[in-house]
Amino acid sequence: MESVFGGLEVVPLGRSSGPVSGALNSTDFGSVGIYGISGTAQQLVRSPRAVRQSPTELLKVCAMQRGRCIIEQSGHQYTVNAGELGLYDTAVPYRLTFQSAWQCEVMTAPSAALASPRAAVDKASKHPWSSTTGAGTVLAQFISACAALPAPPTAGRDHLAAAGASLLAGVVLQDFEAAADRTGELFRHEIESYIGRNLHAPDLNLESIAAAHHVSARTVQRLFAGTGQGVTGFIRSQRLQAVRRDLADLRSSRLTIAEVAARWCIHDAQWLAKSFKSEFGISPSEFRRSSL
Repeated sequence: MESVFGGLEVVPLGRSSGPVSGALNSTDFGSVGIYGISGTAQQLVRSPRAVRQSPTELLKVCAMQRGRCIIEQSGHQYTVNAGELGLYDTAVPYRLTFQSAWQCEVMTAPSAALASPRAAVDKASKHPWSSTTGAGTVLAQFISACAALPAPPTAGRDHLAAAGASLLAGVVLQDFEAAADRTGELFRHEIESYIGRNLHAPDLNLESIAAAHHVSARTVQRLFAGTGQGVTGFIRSQRLQAVRRDLADLRSSRLTIAEVAARWCIHDAQWLAKSFKSEFGISPSEFRRSSL
């Protein structure tokens, strides 16, 4: 899987685990990929470094047939059980945890092919979807049928790819309401998603966010006025969440707390200790010991 999905790292689950194993087959539909995957207990990690070094703009849909998958991305976590679909974005760091033997089918599609609002994609990426009711049923059946097909000829391949992207858009948009009175809320969600993708950037601030979205800094401030923490507070909170995730990650255990924090542009050890304890009720060092 590390060779097929660029920037993905396979990690054994727990210190005493043996080597992971599994099987993978794929069918090429041009811009859309279909994969049948199974394996033993393991984690699949796309780190912030991998996102920077191997940037992609693909969405992934995981249709679980056996076992379950815990998806963590952008500060959110949810479980996808057999008979459900989970959506995640390769442009943002993520972690998938399989705690026992599992089997799934995966479809990848370019984000741009969905022609859907970013806020709709973000909302759809925060909870599982049923593959036996609603639009999820049609998408799951499409993925399963394509996984059993040989590689189609070029003429038919592009149409099947477009069909897959359209079905995914149907799932993403099925409960999304872009009502006029929610425009400000949707725009704020879009900015929150942008912040989550750029937490590693030293110049992430009110001015750079406003410039990236072609609005004034005052407009961005108004959007966050009712959140209780403002733009700067939201960035700090998300960076603390990122530090917390890394401190609980075995792969970061050789790094000092200062080195972990520096990944997320936090360089003041005293501020980190005080803010981390205020946010999570425990010091960074105590949290790392309890987690590892």
